[in-house]
Amino acid sequence: MDRRKLITATLFGVVIAVVKGPVPPPYADFLIIVEAPILGLSFLLLGRGGATYTELVNGLLQSVVKVSFFPFSLVIALLYGVLVDLLGTAFKANRGERTSSKRMVATLGVASIVTGLLAAYTSIALGIIPYSPALIYIYISIIVWGIFSGSIGGLISAQIWERNLKARFKSVQPPVSQS
Repeated sequence: MDRRKLITATLFGVVIAVVKGPVPPPYADFLIIVEAPILGLSFLLLGRGGATYTELVNGLLQSVVKVSFFPFSLVIALLYGVLVDLLGTAFKANRGERTSSKRMVATLGVASIVTGLLAAYTSIALGIIPYSPALIYIYISIIVWGIFSGSIGGLISAQIWERNLKARFKSVQPPVSQS
């Protein structure tokens, strides 16, 4: 494993935790606009397992900050990372030399929908966040924002990867010696 890639993915997890950690649920979920592109980049950087690793770092750090939400925040973070890795692989979002923006949009959009709906349902069912008919519009707006943010995050991560980061993290092949 390339140390630069691993350090970068670790820093990605720290960035997500620093941005989302201080904000209480469900309002922290509006910050998926920051989380989604970072997860997309983690998947593109490390391949399968990259988003899961980044979310493990994020989930562990948020568990320290939001002790009362442990293990829920860790499980939801890991679910999101696993879904990004599985869907990115299934949709073949990164095919060797070329990353498909449309497939990254689909990957992060679907992962955000599934994670958002499961997190919302579970947190209301377990009483982690209160249910009130007055708050239903906030919950719906979070889910809609999550879908939008996830899809935009897929597009942003594909564009940043293709235009800026792919060349920097490309594995350097040793020169072939001629005898």
